[in-house]
Amino acid sequence: SRKRSQTPSQPNSTPPQKPTDTTAVKREPINCENGQSAVFGTSSTVEDIFAQIEQTLLTPETTGDSAYQYVYPLPPSASDQGPVCPACLPPKPLPECKTMPGTTFTVDAFKYGNLGFCTAYFLTHFHSDHYGGLTKTRFSGHIYCSRITANCVTRKIGINSKQVHPLPMNTRCIVQGVYVTLLDAEHCPGAAIILFEVPTDGSGVMRIVHTGDFRASRRHVDQIACVFTTPLSLPVLPEMLEAKCHGAADNVLPLIDYIYLDTTYLDPTFSFPCQHQVVSTVGEACHRIQSCPGFLPGLITQAKGSQRRHSHNPPSSSLSTPQLAKKSVQITQWFKPLKQLFSAPTASKGKRRVLFVVGTYTIGKERLFVEIARRLHSKIYMSPEKRRLLDCLESPGLTELLTDDMYEAQVHAVSMNVVNMRGMTEYLQVVRRSSTFTSIVAFSPTGWSHAGPYIPAIKAPLVKPHGISAAELDALYASGGIAGLAEALAVSARLNDDSSGRSFEINRLKPRGASNSITIFPVPYSEHSSFAELARFVCSLNCKHVVPTVFSTAEKNQQASGWLQHWHGLKQQFENRAGKACPALGIKVSHN
Repeated sequence: SRKRSQTPSQPNSTPPQKPTDTTAVKREPINCENGQSAVFGTSSTVEDIFAQIEQTLLTPETTGDSAYQYVYPLPPSASDQGPVCPACLPPKPLPECKTMPGTTFTVDAFKYGNLGFCTAYFLTHFHSDHYGGLTKTRFSGHIYCSRITANCVTRKIGINSKQVHPLPMNTRCIVQGVYVTLLDAEHCPGAAIILFEVPTDGSGVMRIVHTGDFRASRRHVDQIACVFTTPLSLPVLPEMLEAKCHGAADNVLPLIDYIYLDTTYLDPTFSFPCQHQVVSTVGEACHRIQSCPGFLPGLITQAKGSQRRHSHNPPSSSLSTPQLAKKSVQITQWFKPLKQLFSAPTASKGKRRVLFVVGTYTIGKERLFVEIARRLHSKIYMSPEKRRLLDCLESPGLTELLTDDMYEAQVHAVSMNVVNMRGMTEYLQVVRRSSTFTSIVAFSPTGWSHAGPYIPAIKAPLVKPHGISAAELDALYASGGIAGLAEALAVSARLNDDSSGRSFEINRLKPRGASNSITIFPVPYSEHSSFAELARFVCSLNCKHVVPTVFSTAEKNQQASGWLQHWHGLKQQFENRAGKACPALGIKVSHN
């Protein structure tokens, strides 16, 4: 839950300061009459902005005598820790999936009390379900994470910077004698897949992949292959992963002992397009809504006609008020500081009439609202607390797009909890008092609101795995090896998966709720892997054990285990036909 200020400061009526970077492209004031703005350079894209975020170089804490630049020895106080969780909360039993075999390390384990054995607490990213239990007054351990996550931990929670050790991305480091590499998880800024290489007796090594929360891609498979095929005597550097990893997974992969897998959407009803397709399509839709007054009514009419043609689907009105909207106390509390903060009138900033709102979490969804701002030539407004958190990214390109004046910006980023009909109605009442905004188009970018071909999720019976015939296996082997098998997993699940390449078009946008002044679109912008992406990821790697890290009901846990076993069975049949050995797969399901 987000913390709310009891005495919010007054809005900043002066334009935001421009960055002092003298190499930046010259910017011109926003001109709302002609829709032109130089907030974005002529060649700037969303990827241009976010590609620079992790390029900041880190100063090594300790330099070893070997070829490795980043070496993190055992901190003197690591074995003498106080309690981790708040005194008012009894510690929970530590799930097996939180400890890394062969080490004294844990991953995302801050709510389980004093872990006397733990010498390194790894944090995959800064979402509350992963750092929950971490407080500045009770924590005395040592945290290892990416630079962005380290900034969030020290600035947002207030952990002493001496206890937080940022690791460089795409670089093999040595942490207390264990080789550790962080890869971009494509989840949220700072989120990392963690690769552990644990030396064992003799010249052996135990290989562990902890995905954290991630959006799986072929690039991840290639990068993992590149790291694990590079001898420990040699460092792994970012340029190696960029230049040498394409197609690395086509070679013989070393055996991975454990994969700790994000199984959030390990259910064949969840199917998402690629993130960049969703970002591009939503940006284009906003541009058309802004430039053509009749476009939005036409889009809504088209969606209603589609719903009538598919009357077996639940009507959109049944989902127009999500469960969160019923928590009126939450919404009222959230808007109190807004009403105090923006009650003073300000001058109109132009003739814009549509306000575009994007729901976000603590951190994440940035690419979506940045692309909308780019297409509209607008700046972006968010709460002061959210803005302070985005400052942790240390991205001048992103900072330059933000403003403290909610009336200057036609794009607002708000809490996901208020992107519903009641929440947006109250939000519009606040902003329209001193602006020309008369309507809101809001986007709820989450995979939870979508299943199959981007329709509102419905409760369906659990899907059972289906087998593949011998003839189909032979055809797959002839057509493309493991890549062909991975593509066929969607068929095995009787799943039409759009992440395999089909485009996400504007006509796929279906409003979840609409009135004369409020329109809300759920969009399949997911920062977790779809079902088919998980299948491709698991089947592309050579692994002994797969450990799900997302817990649900006993029935869902059983279903997850069933799918993992099913995929492995298909891979065994496939590789047996190719004359290859496929190790037995162990699956461990813990309970949170």
